Amino acid sequence: MKHTPILAVQKPKLVYLVVSALFAMPAIAADRDNSVLPEVAVVGGKVNKEATSYVAKKTKSATKTDTPIVETPQSISVVDRKELDDRNAQTLNEAIAYTAGVRSEVGGMDSRADSYSIRGFKGGLETDSGTSTLFLDGLKVQAGGQWNRATFDNYGLERVEVLKGPSAAIYGQITPGGMINLVSKRPTANQVNEVRLQGGSFDQYKAAFDIGGSLADDQSVLFRLVGSFNDGGSQIKHNDLQRTYFAPSLLWQISDKTSLTLLAQYQRDKGGSTFQFLPYYGTAAFNSVIGRRLSRDTFYGDKDWNTYDREQSAVGWEFDHRFSDTWQFRQKVRYTSVENTYKSVIGGISRGNETNGLFDRRSTLGEGNSEGVSIDNQLQADFATGELQHTLLLGMDAQRFNWQNKRGNGTASSISLFNPGPTSAGNYNVTVSTMRQDADQKQTGVYVQEQLAWDKWRFSVGGRYDYFDNTMSATSSTYGHRREGFNDHSFTWRTGALYLFDNGLAPFISYSTSFDPGPLGVAMLNDVAVKPIKGNQYEAGVKYQPPGSNSLVSASVYELTQENRMVSTGATCVNSADNTCYSQVGEARIRGVELEGKAELTKNISLLGSYTYMDSEITKSNTATEVNGAAIPQVAKHMSSLWANYTFTTGYLDGLNIGLGARYVGGSYGAARAVGPADNPYLHTDSYTTYDAAVRYNLKSVGYSGAEFAINASNLTDRLYVTTCTGLGACYYGSGRVVNATLKYNW
Repeated sequence: MKHTPILAVQKPKLVYLVVSALFAMPAIAADRDNSVLPEVAVVGGKVNKEATSYVAKKTKSATKTDTPIVETPQSISVVDRKELDDRNAQTLNEAIAYTAGVRSEVGGMDSRADSYSIRGFKGGLETDSGTSTLFLDGLKVQAGGQWNRATFDNYGLERVEVLKGPSAAIYGQITPGGMINLVSKRPTANQVNEVRLQGGSFDQYKAAFDIGGSLADDQSVLFRLVGSFNDGGSQIKHNDLQRTYFAPSLLWQISDKTSLTLLAQYQRDKGGSTFQFLPYYGTAAFNSVIGRRLSRDTFYGDKDWNTYDREQSAVGWEFDHRFSDTWQFRQKVRYTSVENTYKSVIGGISRGNETNGLFDRRSTLGEGNSEGVSIDNQLQADFATGELQHTLLLGMDAQRFNWQNKRGNGTASSISLFNPGPTSAGNYNVTVSTMRQDADQKQTGVYVQEQLAWDKWRFSVGGRYDYFDNTMSATSSTYGHRREGFNDHSFTWRTGALYLFDNGLAPFISYSTSFDPGPLGVAMLNDVAVKPIKGNQYEAGVKYQPPGSNSLVSASVYELTQENRMVSTGATCVNSADNTCYSQVGEARIRGVELEGKAELTKNISLLGSYTYMDSEITKSNTATEVNGAAIPQVAKHMSSLWANYTFTTGYLDGLNIGLGARYVGGSYGAARAVGPADNPYLHTDSYTTYDAAVRYNLKSVGYSGAEFAINASNLTDRLYVTTCTGLGACYYGSGRVVNATLKYNW
């Protein structure tokens, strides 16, 4: 199918963008009538006191309004810049590893993209239906095919926000478990001058800079330049990883009522893929032939057919204008482009004969590109009627994503599990079962949200109507060419109530719903009609933030249900990539408990901790074995974490920080139907605990003000563990020990 650039498609989209821009133009023009700008208070230039603490007290992503977390009837977790720095989190998986309800690195080590789950439902590269759960600055990041996913360098982020439960009432299509919103670093009136040098395990090094401040005497024009470069090896032999990242931004405070922020970024990833299908016997189970478990760093691919290159870019703006004390308008727009090439020699998913000392393999090739435009217009009114304080939000947003994906599988020779070596066989035959897909996805939504404050009560209710239109064409050597279209509409809503006690306790209850359009690609391969996947959640909890303290503790219980899941029928379909037929009749339920706390107990001691309990059950399926209370795959019943940091404040130890952490993930099943050996048919994998540590020293006490030296270690004991097994030839190791030394200088 001929590829049409996203900016050249249907006129209604262009009209929509133009009308949205024109809506903002009169405000700009009116302010320009004044030849001299009044003295302004720059919104982006306020000092971020939370940057010096683990405790975030506000987030705009949960409600799209400036509402304190303790007053929002929803479970929210925020990983702020200080926590990212103290733990030296290099990836999104590492950033969210201590968050309640979140399981990171679900698919094991994978340099291609992050894999995680929120309240039991997968996100990132592992999303079941292909729906993205990742947002950047409040706008959705497109999925773009099987492997063509965007990731974002942590150094360019100000914070990571995790919203638990359905947020479709203001964000549209999304899975019921939750979503992640990444907040970019942006211009600030406080001068920023920072450089970093880092080196560590696997000869991986990194250089980064963060520079920003004012370009005008009245601070009406602010800028920020963030960039980094890293290169070196990885945890898997014969796999080098390189990244180039650059993100400029500019804030123009047009007047005291109007501002425009321009945001752009470019990222280029080059190297190999650390993702490997590994055999069950030799990882999760003892291998009698080799007499041990396989080493984590062993490479079972081909060093000359091992590539994962990605180039991504994004550019957009955020416009704010206040018409009066009551009304204000906000607009966010972003264009994103992602391209990737993936070549790998990997294990076979359904193999099981590795007990003979051989590892069966196959070759694969993937090429993809995607581009998309997202826009969100928000009109907010703050007013009072008697004793009621209102925050009314009216919004209209739209997305248009177009992506192409090519996938091919070929043959490859078996390899010794004992001594595989970096084999090189040249160009593999990857024309067998080649799949080409071309997708066009459109969504338009209108939403309204009302937040009421009455004395110590906080109420919220919101609803949203979405119209979506998805079209896909696919060509396969198995069944030829097909083209399917799917359009539908959905209404989602949520409501909640919260009460603020004087002692800082804030109990709340809420109900919310979600939808995502469903996996059109899987449906067309199985000749079944696709319908939206629905979700709903009941939640009750309590938040605790004692007045005057720098702490926030929360506890919640919830029940999540998802309907119209795509599940296996147990039959064989020649059109399917794994020869398995699927039908959209499934239903699953998760009942959970979450405890999470972040606190600055004294000026010396900071703590963060979490506990998660999830009881998952498949309640409806075509497969009888799944209905009998089978757990949802990859959902651990118990998870917990604890991180403690101590800061010395006297003598030569002044500026010394020591941090220690532990993360526990309980055992989980890899499949909901019997695909494993007789003694472990559902491929249960064991629990594991990993430890992290950090030592940082601010060199001001020895005469080098602004300089800091740090050593961070993750998985300190180098624990060898399997995150999950989804088949006899599909097990995945988690990351091993990584030690990094960082020198940072601020001036």
